[in-house]
Amino acid sequence: MIRSLTIGLPLDVLSTTEIERTVKELLGVARREFDQNSVSPRTVRFTLPPSGKDGETDGALLSRLRWVDELAASEGIRWFCCPVDLVSAGSPKVRLPAILDGILRFDRMFANLILAQDGRIAVNALYEAAKLVLNLSRKSNNGFDNFRLGASFNCPANAPFFPFSRHEGGRVSFSFALETTQLAHQILDAMGEPPEPALARDRLVEGLVPSLALVDELGQRTAEASCTEYKGLDASLAPMPVDDVSVAGLVERLTGVPVGSHSTLFATALLTDSLRTALAQSGVASVGFNGVMYSLLEDPVLAAANNKRLITVDTLHALSSVCACGLDMIPVPGLSFPEEISALMLDTAALSSALRKPLGVRLLPIPQGHVNEYTKFNLDFLCDSRIVGLTSNDRRIATAEDLLEFHTPR
Repeated sequence: MIRSLTIGLPLDVLSTTEIERTVKELLGVARREFDQNSVSPRTVRFTLPPSGKDGETDGALLSRLRWVDELAASEGIRWFCCPVDLVSAGSPKVRLPAILDGILRFDRMFANLILAQDGRIAVNALYEAAKLVLNLSRKSNNGFDNFRLGASFNCPANAPFFPFSRHEGGRVSFSFALETTQLAHQILDAMGEPPEPALARDRLVEGLVPSLALVDELGQRTAEASCTEYKGLDASLAPMPVDDVSVAGLVERLTGVPVGSHSTLFATALLTDSLRTALAQSGVASVGFNGVMYSLLEDPVLAAANNKRLITVDTLHALSSVCACGLDMIPVPGLSFPEEISALMLDTAALSSALRKPLGVRLLPIPQGHVNEYTKFNLDFLCDSRIVGLTSNDRRIATAEDLLEFHTPR
């Protein structure tokens, strides 16, 4: 039921000695609670405060990352996320080379490029972020390193899902990313085919509420016993590369037609509404996206639809208006222009800011890969799929000021 326990480290407030002591205590308490409740997170992760403050040097950043990496190794932590504030910080030309260096040095490291916050879009930084995506893709034969690099737009602090995570606050804290997709499949499988929408929503809410309450109670007890802060849970419907944990498969169960067909957006909105109704009825603490996550290379049904050309980047963008994480794990040609990638990020930033909802972009340019060819990762936690083309665009969009603020009224 728990996909990840994500621990926030207040490196800009507490000493490393105090953080290490508190983390060890938190992990001890959490593991006892997990054992007593017969649950176990798939991964335990660290997330950090945003880097990029004025005066921060590359050497200081890399030294911080090295300390976190060593703590992660000693405590059995699978990943850690380094956010980079490109909205309120200085020039990305100064910040981003150190991030590239960090990803290549530390196998556990993810990076979250914060490119919009509170409706303010760092338009001029988008181009530098796109160049980083392309530069990173060329550091391996298959472009897999971009699995650990994302761009986030108006995402809340303390969210547990990577790479769109960042810590905020003066205490060691934690949040849970849940695995609700398999439970949703079990609920819908017990109904007719396709189930009546309103009844399906009611059954999903009824099935989710007890599970959410159980995890929330575990979080509250863990925080109290470890003197840390529980930020909440993200119950998003997220995929894994097996059929009974496919989000696109849930959509097809609801509609009776292939994902990407008309009614896909309706089913996505219905699932999101079911999840958020369950959160409201359960009264649990929630944080993060809490919606439907389409992740192309992590969802076998979505990957198959992409292979049949039933979905496009524009389809996924449209779904972003009612789903959670935006454009995630999408393979694109290795020779894509930075102008194309930055323009795609700009569209996502506009959606996020206009709708006032968190979104992200995670693209994987495939070296030597062309449109309609297939990825060849051959990994058990990814689905290989068709490389998706971007609209040809060789014009860089820039603004006179570094930030563009949306004033969209409700």
